[in-house]
Amino acid sequence: MLNFNYCNPTRILFGRDEHKKLGEALKKENIGKVLIVYGGGSALKSGTISAVQASLEAVGIEYFTMGGVRANPTLEFASKVKKVAVDSQVDALLAVGGGSVIDTCKVAAAWAKYDGDAWDFFTKGVAITEAIPIACVLTIPAAGSEQSIRMVINHDGLKLGTASEKIRPIISVVNPELFFTLPENQIAAGVVDMISHIFERYFTNTEHVDFVSGQAEAAIRTAIEMGPKLLENHEDYDAWCQIAMVGSWAHNGYYGLGQVEDWACHAMEHELSAYDPTITHGAGLAVITPAWLRHVASVNPERMLRFAQKVMGTQGVEEGIAKLETFYRTMKMPAKLSEFGLNEEALVACAKSACARTGTIGQFKKLTSDDVLSIYKSVF
Repeated sequence: MLNFNYCNPTRILFGRDEHKKLGEALKKENIGKVLIVYGGGSALKSGTISAVQASLEAVGIEYFTMGGVRANPTLEFASKVKKVAVDSQVDALLAVGGGSVIDTCKVAAAWAKYDGDAWDFFTKGVAITEAIPIACVLTIPAAGSEQSIRMVINHDGLKLGTASEKIRPIISVVNPELFFTLPENQIAAGVVDMISHIFERYFTNTEHVDFVSGQAEAAIRTAIEMGPKLLENHEDYDAWCQIAMVGSWAHNGYYGLGQVEDWACHAMEHELSAYDPTITHGAGLAVITPAWLRHVASVNPERMLRFAQKVMGTQGVEEGIAKLETFYRTMKMPAKLSEFGLNEEALVACAKSACARTGTIGQFKKLTSDDVLSIYKSVF
């Protein structure tokens, strides 16, 4: 196990009606003015926005409201959020939505305290030294951005991420009842995404990390058990509670403590959804992950066998990968990249782009662009 320095200061308000208490929590943080940011109209139609606004009004917090964040969010829209935040001199950004909305607020929050272009954070290694505080009301459990130090944004045909403790939300509301109206495809893709966040940390060559690995295995098994239940009943509160916990903890850094993380699958999928923003992140991961597992299976046989036995409940590695694929089919996820309408020319472009900045991606096995293309083609 490697040395680590870990602190997660995000306050979690978890459970029924907790979003109605957000105003009180923000007031305790000396927040007097916020910009509420959301995506499409579902947060308005469901009454979530009005309930949040009422909680702010009850404690005298002034607010502005701004909608329009899309899936696979853009730097362009984040710049608009930043401008409103700066012009209005808000004390915090309040994201009401999923990872796309939260990440948009993270970019805007850091940009508001930086004189240059926010793209510098992603392409030039500029450190984020300050940011407007961020709070969120989660409406789509998937990305785990409600507790994480990470953010991802699209710009100029690229989908890039970066990280900083300065953008970890100060308060996150996780009310499973807000997930009841999610469509089937978002539920399924969200479950796949949170499992992948754990995989990116679980598949490591760092030895003697049994404590964290055991908890990661339990979290993945829980997601695999609860996912199908939610497809059967979108209003299964107890199942949503478990999934919400898995999603939040999957990406808050805990499952990567003391070890080298991988992140190749996310890098490969980011290229696909940057090439075609209509591709849902979780759906792309469902196709790529089994192919990646087969490609790297010989690198660390002991780790792969542990995955098969302790996560998937099989005796062999290939059996474990096949069982994972069966789970993805149960969640009605695609099996081939061709199902997204991609062609071989797109695969070549994405493979080259994946390794263009760093030469290789991943740590479990360092992948070249040839490796990436081979993985893509194996599930085309």
